[in-house]
Order: sequence, then structure tokens, then C-alpha cells
Amino acid sequence: MNTDRLDKERSFHDDRFSGNETARRRTRKYYSIFGSIHSAYADIISAHCKGKKLLEYGCGTGDGSEQWLNLGAIVTGIDISPEGIRMARERIENTSYEADYFVMDAEDTDFDDDSFDIVVGTGIIHHLNLARSYQEMSRILKPGGHAVFLEPLGHNPLICLYRALTPRMRTEDEHPLKQEDIGLFEQYFDSVDVRYLSLFTLLSVPFRNTSIFEKLQGFLGHVDKAAFLVPFVRKYAWTAIIHASNPRK
Repeated sequence: MNTDRLDKERSFHDDRFSGNETARRRTRKYYSIFGSIHSAYADIISAHCKGKKLLEYGCGTGDGSEQWLNLGAIVTGIDISPEGIRMARERIENTSYEADYFVMDAEDTDFDDDSFDIVVGTGIIHHLNLARSYQEMSRILKPGGHAVFLEPLGHNPLICLYRALTPRMRTEDEHPLKQEDIGLFEQYFDSVDVRYLSLFTLLSVPFRNTSIFEKLQGFLGHVDKAAFLVPFVRKYAWTAIIHASNPRK
């Protein structure tokens, strides 16, 4: 990252992890539908991480590490936020697990070539310079390695309007992914698979505290699956899971 962008990202996330940044709390209601999305993401990782060296981009406070450790991964986490890494180290020290955490720029890491079997992250690469971060992933992954990311998309006009009206909820330089951003993975990996998630399921959010929420969410999930059979519709999803494998060296 350039120094100015790096400083802004670091400051925002230091505030967020220390509890000083409160604007994002209003978005929590939308994550009421995130359980099935994260499960699909974790299922892909679980198939490739047992006994493997896993690097988590944007690990934050390390609250996701236990899941990968329970799946048998050897975990390293990096984040631009010193506050996040401090909290991640404290968290892991109070468990029976072992993991390494470092303050580091994901676009220019300190790791040797071919250091990891799998790189993962949730809502991180849309904060980065994509070409540099994709190239870095390819460099530090072993031949045959995997990169798995869960990221927001930037095509849905209603979601984009909401983002424009709530700028304090996110950093200035983040950029939800467009189709061409995902396509760029193909320059650095031999195989790229994308799963699009959540379009109509967002309509269930207002019912999250009612007895019909789970059934409504399930029904709308089936509607989403049918809708995403149409290629044109996919880009309007809220999120996508990107699974890139076999880095090009």
C-alpha cells in the first residue's frame, strides 16, 4: 500500500478494534443472514487446510483463527492494525492453541516464496491494490496452493447507494469487487471458481427478530440459487466466495 492509504487503513481499523469506531454497528443487522454464507466459505477451506500452513489476510483480533485451528490448520495471521494484532496475540495466549500473528502489509509481506498452502480472508482484498495483492498471494503460496476469499461485490445499485449514504462505515479507499476485479485473479492462478451469494435473502433482514425469519431466509436462499443460474444476475449479489488455485509462478 502507499503510505497515505496504509496510514488511513491502519487508523480506521485501530479505532474499530479498540471500540472507538461505532458507525459500523448499524450494519450488524445485515449479518443476521451471514451464517450460511460463512458456512459455505468455511466448507471450501476445510477441504484444503488440515495439516496445512494457512495464512489469514486481515485477521483482525484473531476471532476467526479458532475455526481454522479446529480444522487442523497451522495458522498465521496478518493485519495492518497493530491494535488488532495485539488483541489476537492476547486471545491466543489464553487458549490451548498456537498461532502466529504479525503486523504486515498484505500487498508486500515479509514471507519467503512458497511459504503457505492456503491463504484466506473475509472482506479484506477489496481494501487492497488488487494486482499487487494477487501477485503476492501467488508468490507466497506453494505450487498447487489455494486462495479463498469472501468479499463484497460492487454492482448492485441499491447496495452501492447505501454505501454512498454511509461513508463513515468504511474506509475511504475500499472498493467492493467488480467482475473485472475477480477476473484479474486469472492472471495469477490457473483455476478460479466464484460462488455468488445473497441477493433476495437480504429481504429477510427486517424479519430477523421474528419467528418466520429462518423459514423466510431459507426460501429466499432457494430463490437466490435459481436467480444465480442466470449469469447476468450473479454480479448483483451482495457477496461472493472466490476460490483460486494453482498459482502461476
